[in-house]
Amino acid sequence: MKLQQYKTKSSDHKINATAFYHKDFKWKVILPTNVYNYLVDMVEKKPPFKTFKLALAMYYLSLIISIPARKKDKVYKWGYVPMSSRALEQKYYEYNLYFDYFLDIEIVQKKNYSTFTHKSNSYRFNYSAIKAEGTECLDFEIYEISDKKLNEKILNENFSNNCPHLTKWFNQGLVIDFDSLIASLESKFCYNKYNTVYNRPHPMIANVYNYWHSALMMKNQIFRATRDINTDNRLHTNLTNLPKSFRPFLSYSGGAMASLDIKNSQPYFMVLLLERYNDEKIKNIIQSIYHSKTDSLLNELSEIVSTQEFQEEFKDVKESILSGTFYEYLGEVVFNEIKPHKIICDDKDGEKIEIYKSSFYNRDTEYIEIKEFRGKRNLMKKLTLQLLYTPLKRPAKEYEVFKNHLPTLCRCMELFKTQFDSKDSYKNFPKLLQHIEADCILDFITTKLAERYSDMPLWTIHDSICTTLEWFPSMKTESESLFLEYSQGLNPKFESENWL
Repeated sequence: MKLQQYKTKSSDHKINATAFYHKDFKWKVILPTNVYNYLVDMVEKKPPFKTFKLALAMYYLSLIISIPARKKDKVYKWGYVPMSSRALEQKYYEYNLYFDYFLDIEIVQKKNYSTFTHKSNSYRFNYSAIKAEGTECLDFEIYEISDKKLNEKILNENFSNNCPHLTKWFNQGLVIDFDSLIASLESKFCYNKYNTVYNRPHPMIANVYNYWHSALMMKNQIFRATRDINTDNRLHTNLTNLPKSFRPFLSYSGGAMASLDIKNSQPYFMVLLLERYNDEKIKNIIQSIYHSKTDSLLNELSEIVSTQEFQEEFKDVKESILSGTFYEYLGEVVFNEIKPHKIICDDKDGEKIEIYKSSFYNRDTEYIEIKEFRGKRNLMKKLTLQLLYTPLKRPAKEYEVFKNHLPTLCRCMELFKTQFDSKDSYKNFPKLLQHIEADCILDFITTKLAERYSDMPLWTIHDSICTTLEWFPSMKTESESLFLEYSQGLNPKFESENWL
């Protein structure tokens, strides 16, 4: 089957979508066409309960696609997507009527709430009933929410005005060249659909759905922007979950875009924490996470970092992070015994490429996965996240190697991971680094940029600051200066990326 070409409303070409256009913007939900057709068919054959509304049914079903699309690196075991009962209830207090009906017509399958993992009831599309076998290209329907109350609830949930200096640039000027995108990446949207049962996780299928959903959201300018101080405090938008391969197809008011990235960003904010923990800004962030534990935590931290042992040990680590070579440092000094699994020749230029293999436990799938990496640096990048996120009760073996090389640095990290008795206490350390990043990028750097350059388009992708090519030189120069001000001289290494 040839890939369908989606067109705008004004196009003379076929629009393979169900869309209802109104004067004011309405939220749109996106569903696989076969799911949409099955639902409409079953509503005719097996009428639902009296208060049933198709728009709300479409919205609830669309969550099976939209929730994973916002978390592009997460894998949902057997395709089941957990759904918060509180969030569902906010849309309609008797939401169970809808999900009972979905189960009755066999459009979804359910995995009950787990008392062990504390996961909500989870759902996936029931392709054995929908009959979605065979090899074909992805196809979606777009349904506009016309119910005023439901539309308002969905908009409030998906668009926060927490960072107005950034969110205002999610407007009609931000577009994606959809036709060129799908022509260029057609192979990513065609796949061998899964069988009638899930014999194993299907991350490829999940990626296909996520890619297509992200592209359609951008094409239809269904923008979202959320920020939650109780989690990572980052600004999550369409851009933060957009595959990197989509960037060349984005533009703003006809102009290409570019970004300024921090190299070794999470290690950099760790340096900022350990060097500036007594600064008012950083201390307030620590206080917001550790509350009454803050004073004793900082006293103990001060004792460790003031020792000669720590200063000597941290010197090279800090230097490598600030110079943007931390991953190389890890590979050459800490994990120098890791050797390539094989060496291959690049098809284009014949250059030799080292391929590394390593196993990682995936908490989403509950499997140990063996992954391949082109070059040692990419492996070290993955290991860095593991070092920051690893629980201390069952630390990864790589953490033990890291701790043998850098014991006092690990003592500092463990301080932040062990302040509470809960099993998730270790997650507070990466959360703290993300909060410092958010304060730096969202509340200081970009806020100052917006004040000084009111006409400069601005977006962020967590640790990256984005603008148009026209504005990029000014943004880069000013951002580097503002980083110096925020960090009091501890500037990171920056990397520019032209999205063309």
